[in-house]
Amino acid sequence: MVEKLRLQGGEEVDFYEIKPGVFTLVKKETVERILKDEIGELPGEKKGLGMEEMELLRKLNGIKFSERIPYNVNKKLSQREKEVLSKLMGRGAVMLYKGGKYSKTGVYEISNDVYALLKSEKPEAGAGSPEEQLEKNGYSIVEDVRDAEALCKKFEKEIRSGEIIGTRGFDKRFYIAKKNWVIGMIEKVRQSMKKGANNLADISRELRTSEPACAVVLEIMKDRGDAIEKRRGCYGLV
Repeated sequence: MVEKLRLQGGEEVDFYEIKPGVFTLVKKETVERILKDEIGELPGEKKGLGMEEMELLRKLNGIKFSERIPYNVNKKLSQREKEVLSKLMGRGAVMLYKGGKYSKTGVYEISNDVYALLKSEKPEAGAGSPEEQLEKNGYSIVEDVRDAEALCKKFEKEIRSGEIIGTRGFDKRFYIAKKNWVIGMIEKVRQSMKKGANNLADISRELRTSEPACAVVLEIMKDRGDAIEKRRGCYGLV
C-alpha cells in the first residue's frame, strides 16, 4: 500500500468511506490540491486577511498615492476603519513611508505582496451602486446613510410588502436583501453552522459564497433572532 501511494516518511494520508463498506486512502496533499482546484482561495486567504481588512485595503488602494497622506486618508475613514488600518500597519500590510517629498507628512504605502493580491482579484460581483448590487446579486451592503435612504425610497413598495428586508449592524452598515434570496441562503448558512463553521471565512468557504453575501445573511439572522454574535466575527445559532 505504501509503495502504491508512493508515500515518503512523515507524509499524511486521509481515510475516506466512498460507499458503504468501501474505503480509500488519499494523500493529504492530493486532497488539498483538489480542493484548491475546485474551490480556489478566498481573496486575502493567503495573507490571513478578513473581509473588513480587504475592504479597507481596496479603499486605500482606490486613493491616489499622492493623496494617501494620513491627514487626507483619516478624513475618509470611519473610526472602525481607522482601527482596521492600525491593525494592518501592525502586521506590515500597510506602511507609513517617510521619504522624499513625504518626509514630513508621510504617505500610506501598501506592501508589495498585498498589492499583488489586490491586483490579482477578479472584479467584485457587487461592484456598482447599492441599487445595482441589490438588483444583480440579491443583496447589498450600504455604508452611507444617504445611499441607504435613497435605496429605501426607491424600493419603498417592496420594503412595505416584505419583498426586500434589511437591518443595520453594529458596524453602522445597512445590510439589505431580497427576501427570496435571503430565505434560501439562511437555510444554507444554518446547515453550514451546524457542521461547525462559526465565522465568515469558514461559512464562506463551506458554501463557496462571498464573505459579503454571508455577512448580509448573518446580520439578518441576528435581527430575526436566529443567530447571535458570541464575540466579534464569531457566530452561533439560537
